[in-house]
Amino acid sequence: QWKQLENLYFREKKFAVEVHDPRRISVSRRTFGQSGLVVQTWYANTSLIKSIWVMAISQHQFYLDRKQSKAKIPSARSLDDIAMDLTEMGTPKVSKLVTLEAKNQLIMASNGSLISSGSQDSEVSEEQKKEKIMELKKKEKLLQEKLLQKVEELKKICLREAELTGKMPKEYPLSAGEEPPQVRRRVGTAFKLDDNLLPSEEDPTLQDLESNFIIHQKLVEAAKKLANEPDLCKNVKKKRKQEYADAVKKLQEIENSINEYRIKCGKKPTQKSTLALPGERIP
Repeated sequence: QWKQLENLYFREKKFAVEVHDPRRISVSRRTFGQSGLVVQTWYANTSLIKSIWVMAISQHQFYLDRKQSKAKIPSARSLDDIAMDLTEMGTPKVSKLVTLEAKNQLIMASNGSLISSGSQDSEVSEEQKKEKIMELKKKEKLLQEKLLQKVEELKKICLREAELTGKMPKEYPLSAGEEPPQVRRRVGTAFKLDDNLLPSEEDPTLQDLESNFIIHQKLVEAAKKLANEPDLCKNVKKKRKQEYADAVKKLQEIENSINEYRIKCGKKPTQKSTLALPGERIP
């Protein structure tokens, strides 16, 4: 019966009718947990399914109109007269529905429902509407918080890019009337070598090896700083840790070369990398 109808809807090639049956107890996602729902489903091509849905909506609207007017058809009327009245009343409703469907953005070409068509008998209680509104407000709040978090991350990335390039990227998010911040470009490297740090060896080969060791030691420090930066994605963090491990390994290889040369020349070996980077040796 029409009074038991909960919803009529279609999606792609599926047409479904939801009716309220007190003899059946089930849970429906579309009615927010209301019990006693039975869903009848049919499948066909999209154009046929949509036509059936439009006719079903029109028939339901006809039922609502007759219910509201409470008009009774006299028994003395002929079947031809009744058929004529049904035709005259049904045709405007179909055209009205088609016009409404064209204007309503909720009814897409491949889906629609009794609720989205604007039916007066959607039978969704005020309490259910309030629950749905509260649920949507919670989702909206969570999305706004996530959006603010992403905006702050984007600002940090844009500021770092501006420090490297000297120009603020156009993607930097600005509020209404806000001016972009002034950023000075970083000049040179953050790791500079002091001339006094370079060893002075009489042997030019050993001098080159010692200088190479000090340079790579600074590279290891730079790689470590990059690897420990916060707010890095998983792939970038993994890549930088690998680069840091490679730099430490290279530093130890250079020290091994120095020690081999020092032993060859009759000098004592050193342990510079162990002293400079305690606990950082890579097996």
